[in-house]
Amino acid sequence: MILELYFLRMKLGWKRKLFVVAGILLSIVVIIYVVLILTMDKPPIAEFDSCQVILGKAKRVNADVYSPEYYRNAEKKYQAALIEWKIQNEKVFFARDFTKAKELILTAIIKAQEANSSSGSNKNSLKMKYLKEIELMKRKLDNYHDVFIHLPLKVSVRKNYEFGKLSLEQGLNAFVKGDIMLATKRLNEGKMRISIADKDVNALLKEYFIDFSKWQNQFAATIRLSAQNNSYAFIVDKIKHKGYLYYNGKLSKEYDVEFGRNWIGDKHYAGDKATPEGMYRITKKKSNGESGYHKALLINYPNEADYATFNSRKRQGLISKNSHIGGLIEIHGNGGKGDDWTAGCVALTDNDIDELFSRVSVGTPITIVGSMKSLSELLN
Repeated sequence: MILELYFLRMKLGWKRKLFVVAGILLSIVVIIYVVLILTMDKPPIAEFDSCQVILGKAKRVNADVYSPEYYRNAEKKYQAALIEWKIQNEKVFFARDFTKAKELILTAIIKAQEANSSSGSNKNSLKMKYLKEIELMKRKLDNYHDVFIHLPLKVSVRKNYEFGKLSLEQGLNAFVKGDIMLATKRLNEGKMRISIADKDVNALLKEYFIDFSKWQNQFAATIRLSAQNNSYAFIVDKIKHKGYLYYNGKLSKEYDVEFGRNWIGDKHYAGDKATPEGMYRITKKKSNGESGYHKALLINYPNEADYATFNSRKRQGLISKNSHIGGLIEIHGNGGKGDDWTAGCVALTDNDIDELFSRVSVGTPITIVGSMKSLSELLN
């Protein structure tokens, strides 16, 4: 009986010891768990929230358009940080390491802030660049319409100019609405088409203006003659489509004029629809009934220089041996059609020919040149 009590006491003692040990071990485990919980790496939640806010602001100021490099980098780093966060979340909690995710999201925040701040300045820079370039293109188109609209150009060249003009107008509309990127796109499209047209125009004019020094001498001599004789002289500028009346060496009046369809270049032969170039004089004044037009001033085409040029061209085979030099070149009325339509003459409106007719006389110098200004002056 005594022995049984002894063993019972021993058994109860071991149980108490086991409970104590178990309690101690459990306490240690709980402490370790709490320590792990308290010391484990935490995801950068606040940084992710902050990045989303900054990216939203950048998007609202169109940073994706005006500062695309910074904005794309910010989004790229943000997405990489999200992926890294997901990878770490799939690990046991005490093995998670968000260091890389933190680095990525901080970089994303910096890039988003740069996109946000640079977007405004970039937009202003684009605005200034656009306004500067559109002004240059507008001047180019104005110059085309003022000076080169009458050039006998191919249909494709005129279409390029018109398409360019339309693109610039569309760009201006976009600019007014605040869409600088669309405005710039339309501007570049217009510049490209206008540039293509310019090449054709410049090639045509470069060949034509080979004779500019001769024209220069001719119109200068005509103005001097007017000054010396205290008299009238009439100079026709083909490129400008203008006739300039001088008196005593000074400009007195200018008129709009129209020519033959193939006006660019000198007249080669009868029927070529070209208006001759050179120094002439009035040989006859034709009133109503004496001309097929309202009134007319007959000039001495062909003169000696015209005959010499005509015969030289024949010898060189530049024109047919059966060609004739032609004649009956006049400055006459019935103009104002807004087109080049004559058989080679110079046409004015009836009112203008009336005025010119009253001022000039037989013998008045008439000089027809390609241009009174150099090509560089016209292009600029």
